[in-house]
Amino acid sequence: MDITIILTCTINVNNNKLYIFQRDSESRKQLYIKSVLQWLTKTNLKIILVENSGYTFDELNNEKNVYNDRFEVITFTENSLESANYLKNNNSKGDSEIFAINYAFNNSKLIESNDFIIKVTGRYFIPDLQDYLLLNDLTKYDSLTQHCKDRCEMIGSSYKNFHEIFNPIITDNNYRGHIESIWKQRTSKYNNILTCKQFLIQKTQQGGNNIMVDTI
Repeated sequence: MDITIILTCTINVNNNKLYIFQRDSESRKQLYIKSVLQWLTKTNLKIILVENSGYTFDELNNEKNVYNDRFEVITFTENSLESANYLKNNNSKGDSEIFAINYAFNNSKLIESNDFIIKVTGRYFIPDLQDYLLLNDLTKYDSLTQHCKDRCEMIGSSYKNFHEIFNPIITDNNYRGHIESIWKQRTSKYNNILTCKQFLIQKTQQGGNNIMVDTI
């Protein structure tokens, strides 16, 4: 089973979205580029970088060529897509992220039906993730969660369950825009869940809060 990482990112934030602390485009871009370069040079996983504000990451043009067999950048502008019209007055950044994950899935040339697909928030690189996953037979699992399920930096699914776990249509009447609750609700339906160990990461600025984190 191949592993595909979808890195979600937004360079130019929508100011109507709530819970966004880091709004400066340049600082966001530098964090994403630093993370992507580590994913490419320190792992051999398939990496899909999806960006939803129209930024094409020309800074990574060399990497697009060098790693063309396992790296692609998928860019769209959320507010220009008819299929994303339902997000125009939506202040949840999590809802926009789910849309972006699906956009990447539907437009990727890398994803195949034998893949295990893991969404990681684009600002984070997890050094030990690949080795950890190789020690676990992902064919036995329906979904994957990070160690602390009250956080939302990483969530994974087998290919066959992708459209259930990452369904952009949210029908939970109690949902209040905190995507963590949706990940917990959806993954809890499965018996075979890989709950990851707590990973150490380089101290990184969270996007939504004025907090530096060093674990995922």
